[in-house]
Amino acid sequence: MHAHRRSLRLAARRLAVFSALALAGALAPPAVAAQQRAPAAPQLEGRFDAVLSPVGGAMAGVGVNIRAGWYARVGLALTAGAVNTSGGLRSLQRVDGTARFLFDPFAEGRRAFYAGAGLGAQRASDSGDVQGFLLGVVGVEGRTAGRIVPSLELTVGGGARLGVVLRSRRAQGR
Repeated sequence: MHAHRRSLRLAARRLAVFSALALAGALAPPAVAAQQRAPAAPQLEGRFDAVLSPVGGAMAGVGVNIRAGWYARVGLALTAGAVNTSGGLRSLQRVDGTARFLFDPFAEGRRAFYAGAGLGAQRASDSGDVQGFLLGVVGVEGRTAGRIVPSLELTVGGGARLGVVLRSRRAQGR
């Protein structure tokens, strides 16, 4: 009789564990689905750059970037403007593809530094030649102002530029 009670207790424990696991399994998919985040939408940007070298000038453009993991952003920017050369003003068009590493992707601080690298190409109106180059980027994002995240960015490659970048705010993080 003692062995029979022990086997009944063991069966009851197994049934309780199995029931708890089945209940947890039934409730887990909705809980996991609620925790999953929607994919991040592309982040649009407008930019205004002062061309510092090899000649002075100004450029303006638009761009888009996407999240490539929690700490990385990959983007493409198109800019156009005028530069002052010894032969006078000439127009300049650029396309820059960059990958940036964010040091504070979760927006825990008021400002966040970032650094990156990429590839670019530019075309001057007078020659029509396209010149390719490597890029280096460092910048700091400021505090969100409404739906805009302002940034100050230094880009080196094909000359040096100091730019103000206005990016759309992300729903989560930077």
